[in-house]
Amino acid sequence: MMKALLVNALILILWSTTAMAQLSFDDIRYEDIPRERIRDYIMTQRNQAEVDRFSELQASCEDLEKLEDFEGFYHYEKKYLVKLPLTQVWSAYKRANPTEAWTTKKSTCGLMYERASDRIVYPTDTVNGVTIGQILYMDLNLIQGLYHMATAFEITKVEDESGVFEVSYLERGFAEGKQIVRMYETDKGYTRIVHQTFMRSGRKFRDKVLYPYFHNRLINSFHRKMKHLAFRLSEPIAG
Repeated sequence: MMKALLVNALILILWSTTAMAQLSFDDIRYEDIPRERIRDYIMTQRNQAEVDRFSELQASCEDLEKLEDFEGFYHYEKKYLVKLPLTQVWSAYKRANPTEAWTTKKSTCGLMYERASDRIVYPTDTVNGVTIGQILYMDLNLIQGLYHMATAFEITKVEDESGVFEVSYLERGFAEGKQIVRMYETDKGYTRIVHQTFMRSGRKFRDKVLYPYFHNRLINSFHRKMKHLAFRLSEPIAG
């Protein structure tokens, strides 16, 4: 009996210590986040989700895998061709620093949280590649700098065997859904990228008209940057 009580007490102490060690929203250096909209979004997210720690945030639609699971969602698809072998393109996407990769003419990554290491990453920090559990906070440039919107998504899948990345919007954001990026090898040995998006916000005009227009511009800018990175990494080192 005494042994069981000691074991339970030890478990409780370890659990309490772990919970205390987890980063909270109060640990953020807000002055190091370059976009005011992201700072405001994080505070709003914290209040709406009623959570104190990053680890308590939940991804929406993470458990939805089959096409029929997305009944009621809007579905968009874009395809890209990169004239490089699949292994090189996949490597470029996977090795890229997410905060740099998603900072383009159309978007800025102002903060990232890594679940695995319980770490807050600022734009000036170095990250060695894409991993499951990275949450990115983005400022989206929608109308030539005249209108900006903040959002956040989590990387929920990285599969080397199938060449698949998945990102899911966080719960209590402007929308719920996920984006799936699949890579295939073509007959000519190039790489075909298929970017699928499933989303819904409950606002028909936004989902059918506004979202696809701005979303296409955002992912076009992202994949264009990654394509240039893949070609740069494939070039032989001079000397």
